[in-house]
Amino acid sequence: MTTTTTIGTLRHARTTFGAEMRYAGSIDVPLSEEGIRDCAQARGALAQMHFDVVITSTQKRAIATALLLGFDAASLVRRDLCRERNFGIMEGMSPEEVRGLDPPVLFIRVGDDSHSVNPKGSEPFEDVWERAKKLMRLVFREYKGSSILIVSHGVFLQMFHGVLRGSNCIESLGAYPGNLQLSTFHFTGRRFVDEDVRRLSGPAGVAF
Repeated sequence: MTTTTTIGTLRHARTTFGAEMRYAGSIDVPLSEEGIRDCAQARGALAQMHFDVVITSTQKRAIATALLLGFDAASLVRRDLCRERNFGIMEGMSPEEVRGLDPPVLFIRVGDDSHSVNPKGSEPFEDVWERAKKLMRLVFREYKGSSILIVSHGVFLQMFHGVLRGSNCIESLGAYPGNLQLSTFHFTGRRFVDEDVRRLSGPAGVAF
């Protein structure tokens, strides 16, 4: 019998670094007051949905978002696979500070977003892509036929969305998910059927 699997993804709420326009990446920054308020507003909308399992990254901003949305700490499945990309030397910096680096950081434009290619010490996009593929395999191996919510981060979710859609690594970088943006992907067996997107609360997010 063919099974139906639903995979929801949610980018964490706004953080203190987002308010300051600084790259967070692997830094464990906390949610901002605005982000906490956004979670309170979004909690009611999410309470109307059912998820069999909730997976979060191991970073505090993703876990805090899940907890503020009403999920029980003991029930969260924490996976390092869906942590954010490490931005290397750029972490903690503002765009203006990054522009002053020598040698300069190369950026590429894909769709409506720009991405740093070579900051010193950063995680290559190909490695993030491989993590996204591993997470998809894990989801279908352990939770096939279920409704799953994954609370994670901007760049990782770009890659994960691309894997789910059947895109390639670079194509996946074209659209950046906003804070508390819920994207829902529907599968029949392993075949991608469709997706829908809604913002639960707060303004459109930025890539910080």
